[in-house]
Amino acid sequence: MQPFRVLEHTADIGFEAFGATRKEAFANAARALTHLMVDLETIRPQGKLSLRAEASDLPNLLVNWLSEILYLFDAEGWLFRDFEVEDLTDHSLEAMARGEKFDRTRHRAKLLVKAVTYHQLDVRKTAQGWRAQVYVDI
Repeated sequence: MQPFRVLEHTADIGFEAFGATRKEAFANAARALTHLMVDLETIRPQGKLSLRAEASDLPNLLVNWLSEILYLFDAEGWLFRDFEVEDLTDHSLEAMARGEKFDRTRHRAKLLVKAVTYHQLDVRKTAQGWRAQVYVDI
C-alpha cells in the first residue's frame, strides 16, 4: 500500500494518507505534508522531538497534528522525515518526529504551505485500513 498520494485542486493542494492502522495513517499524513514542502529524501533524521496534539475529535486532531508540524517548520525551521505515532486516541496524539533544521543548501523548497484546512477533511476506516484526506492552503 502506498503511504500517501497528492490530490490536485484548483486553488489549494491536498493529499490522501493511508495506513494499516490509525497511527500509520497519521504518520503518513505528516510525511505527505512535509513532501509538499520539500523533498523527503533530503531530510536527515539527525534530531528528534516529542510532539503532542489534542482536539475534540479525530478529524480535528488530524488538523491540529499537521498544524503543529507546520508551526515547527515556520517558527523554528524544523523539517521532519520520520514520524512514529506512539499513542493515539480520538482526542490526543503523542509522537516522536525525526529530522533536522531547514538548510537552504540542501533543502529545495517546493510549496509554501500556509495552513491546514478543514476543506473536504476526512478520516475513516476502509476495507484496506485507514485513510485520511487533507487539503492545505498554499
